[in-house]
Amino acid sequence: MPPGFCCGVSNIDYPIVYIPIIVYIFFMYFNFPKIRFVSLFFLSATLLLCSKPMMSNSETRTPEALPGSQAKSDTAIEEWVNIGGQRFPVPPPWSGNKINAPTFSWEDFSKIPAAFTHNGGKVYVRAEVIEPLIQMLEAAKAESVEILVMSGYRSAWYQRKIFLKMFSEGRTYEDIIRYVAPPGYSEHMLGTAIDFYPSNWRFADTPQYEWLKENAARFSFEETYSQYNKKKMPWEAWHWNYVGPAISQSP
Repeated sequence: MPPGFCCGVSNIDYPIVYIPIIVYIFFMYFNFPKIRFVSLFFLSATLLLCSKPMMSNSETRTPEALPGSQAKSDTAIEEWVNIGGQRFPVPPPWSGNKINAPTFSWEDFSKIPAAFTHNGGKVYVRAEVIEPLIQMLEAAKAESVEILVMSGYRSAWYQRKIFLKMFSEGRTYEDIIRYVAPPGYSEHMLGTAIDFYPSNWRFADTPQYEWLKENAARFSFEETYSQYNKKKMPWEAWHWNYVGPAISQSP
């Protein structure tokens, strides 16, 4: 199962839980005229709740009280993420680049054959991506260049796990955010992004990177964060994204 799946779906919008309550209130309003005033009161209260984001107590704490977060006021920071019950600011270049990922189901993904992944790992991508990806990897192999996939689809939930693991290793949020996208800001949420092995700065000096620069476009793959990208994101030579026409018809 792709990283970050729970009960077969991902990226659920929490306010949907209010829908049954609203339906029940309308039922009471039209079937019990004597209590219509009370029904209208509860309907107004429910709609008010729906208009506000659902927060835990930890999300309402001031940033000064949170270890590892930058001490800035809500007026100075417009975007925040919640990781492990703590609230952190989203700095440039990530701010303003949140990923609008669809809601996926298990059937939307295909597993990359183990022969094309590092150490035979279980890596998933959107079903539309698997065929052009394998064609590209086979074309490289025919030219004696073996390209292995390190990572594919990752949900925002899984991205939080990456941060929590790094926190446990003693890394700070400010350090991690220099190289790792905060939850909700990673292109991997789209299921079309690929990290090739090795997923670090050394990839830029490999024959695999040179081959991809010359040939990846033929298979509708592009280097999202090139060395001098317009979004001023950190250079990720190993990170490539499928941009073929089939994606426009996807969920």
